[in-house]
Amino acid sequence: MALTRIDLVLIVTYALVCIGIGIWSSWKQKEDDYLIAGRKLGTGAFIATIVASYIGGGALVAVSAYVYQYGISAVSVFLGTAVGFLCFIWYALRIRRIGKEKEFHTLADWFYYKYDHKVGLLAAIVIFISFFGWLMNQFIAGSSILSSMSGWSYETALFFSSLVILTYLFLGGFRSVVKTDIFQYLLMLILFFIIGKSMISSQILPPELLDWSRLGVSLTISFIVYGLFVVMVGADYWQRVYAAENEKVIRQGLIGSAIAVIITGFGLSLIGLAAGAYFPGIDPNTAAAYGLSHLLPQGMLGLGLILIFAVIMSSADTMIFVLATNISKDYFAHKYPHMTKKNLMDMTKLAVIIISLLSAFSAYFFRDIISVVLTIVGMQFALVPALVGSFHFKIKNSAAFASILVGFIYVLVLVFAGYLIPEAAIGSCIVSLAVLLLVQFFWKK
Repeated sequence: MALTRIDLVLIVTYALVCIGIGIWSSWKQKEDDYLIAGRKLGTGAFIATIVASYIGGGALVAVSAYVYQYGISAVSVFLGTAVGFLCFIWYALRIRRIGKEKEFHTLADWFYYKYDHKVGLLAAIVIFISFFGWLMNQFIAGSSILSSMSGWSYETALFFSSLVILTYLFLGGFRSVVKTDIFQYLLMLILFFIIGKSMISSQILPPELLDWSRLGVSLTISFIVYGLFVVMVGADYWQRVYAAENEKVIRQGLIGSAIAVIITGFGLSLIGLAAGAYFPGIDPNTAAAYGLSHLLPQGMLGLGLILIFAVIMSSADTMIFVLATNISKDYFAHKYPHMTKKNLMDMTKLAVIIISLLSAFSAYFFRDIISVVLTIVGMQFALVPALVGSFHFKIKNSAAFASILVGFIYVLVLVFAGYLIPEAAIGSCIVSLAVLLLVQFFWKK
């Protein structure tokens, strides 16, 4: 499939719309608007921005690859995520009440609040490393698909998508993230409608791909556990909770997100199913590109590429902003507590530029998606015991610090030992929990 002049016009128009949203978001903007959308996020925007940030280039490639290998049972990760959103409601309501009072902006703010500075800084470092990995993954996965479908070089696709994101994010901050997420999620829904209609009309779907037992018990449990806990340690979801207008928005928004993520997950699975039906024997990592190239009707390449851009940007912009606030708030604002909101906003803007350029540069050199994903998951799950426990128990600072640190080291050992599989990656949660209990109840000063 080759790009036509109309396709190029559509792509440029899409980019200009996103940049226009950034300019619109910056109009009469206050510091809180840039940093946390004025804490006035409504229910519809809450759902759209959460699901759009969840479905990114990495999710598109990873889910398509797993569905290609294991069939429809791979969507168990979305079922786990839906349950995770529902379980998160109780925590989110408390997070929002305390976060509004203390003017929190990040997940690490909670660690600083519940524990000492040392634990907060360690959590901020782990969050930064894991989210930088997620960001690299978005650019690697998205640029690979764009390159395969458009005929552009990987470098051209990477440069174009990162430049557009940097522009509107620098201008509008978190308000741009929310507004572009709404726009991009609507585009994603159009993509899934086109794909679903194409799958129904083709009427070619091997029965074995619909076998729910192909994934195996251990991998199914790992996928569900991942979906369940990824919500709790999602720094982007915490930002949405802080930004919510009221508690009603949080309740309705998380219930709506649970429903939307299941629908979206089944939409994504169709791409992997199509690749399995029409292209047996290919590299699973290329299943997304092959599935999309078959499902998109003739003459709709430009629309398909726009929708892929939407998938990439809806997650990448969120992660860039999470990382930027991680630098400005979790490090500098806690080190220099007398910083004004204007200083914080200016530092966040500078961090947006640095993170955007650094992540694009890193994605240029490192292109192994699956190993990056598993490493990130393991690091994030090392935070779970200390994070969840902080809501229910009085945990020692030393126990929280040791739990996070040992879980982080455990993941690094897996990476260097070459034993990084899904079951082992989420095992960081168990290792961190064991260390937390050991230090909490048996370790004496």
